[in-house]
Amino acid sequence: ESLGERAYTLAMKNMLERMKTGRNRPGVRSSTEDKTGKQFEDWLTGSIGVTMFLNTRSAALQMISTFNFIDFKDNNILAAGKAFANQKQFWADWKMLYNSDFLVDRRDGLRLDVNEADLSDLARDGGYKGVIASLLKFGFTPTQVADSFAISLGGATWYRNRFNALVKDDMHPVAAHKLAMREFREVAETSQQSSRADKISSEQAGSAGRMIMAFANTPSQYTRIIKKAALDLKNGRGDAKTHISKILYYGFMQNAIFTVLQNALAFSLFEDEEDPLIQDKFLDTANSM
Repeated sequence: ESLGERAYTLAMKNMLERMKTGRNRPGVRSSTEDKTGKQFEDWLTGSIGVTMFLNTRSAALQMISTFNFIDFKDNNILAAGKAFANQKQFWADWKMLYNSDFLVDRRDGLRLDVNEADLSDLARDGGYKGVIASLLKFGFTPTQVADSFAISLGGATWYRNRFNALVKDDMHPVAAHKLAMREFREVAETSQQSSRADKISSEQAGSAGRMIMAFANTPSQYTRIIKKAALDLKNGRGDAKTHISKILYYGFMQNAIFTVLQNALAFSLFEDEEDPLIQDKFLDTANSM
């Protein structure tokens, strides 16, 4: 067994264990060192909650994911525009998706991200820790609402066009709805921040990854999409046009929009472009991309 195969096996076992337990953090053994490590991770999770408390920039960044549902198939740009034009149906679909079990659980269970999910688990603890964690969890409300709003907004046209395509292929409407909803969730959790065990890497789930990658889950998600599309393109799997569009979209377009907004560069452009602070933002944006 090669080194690469051993690493793959270990990562697979790690993922299956997290899927089985429903927790992305490993269980605590009896040693003092492990208990101390868990306390440190609890503190780190809390510190991330402080940073994210009523964070309006984070909420605004969630909205760019609306366009992640555009594809070259049932929900191409023309089909999406046509579905959006039917405003009565569009908002009915938006409401249905926003109140779906998937998005309600994503908001209530805080299943946006690895650290956010951990914070939700901490909130169930008793004593002062539970109270503090619950307050910190409340601070994620703007980001949670914007996240669900964006997914529903982009997903409404995707769901309607996919549902219509399935019904057109002689599938029963009830079965078409169930399949479209299942595929909608898969699309959302592939391109969105997610704490789902099979959607995060072993590095993100590990203790070191929680510290180093605490605010890098979105770029990590983009990188995995690009890598998978590149491998599928190289090996002749699926539709080449779709793979190329994903590489270009997540590698440049979505990347540029996310990074410009994250660095508040768009608002800085109204200021003096010779300002050293503006120049630093340009460099930060280029480095991040």
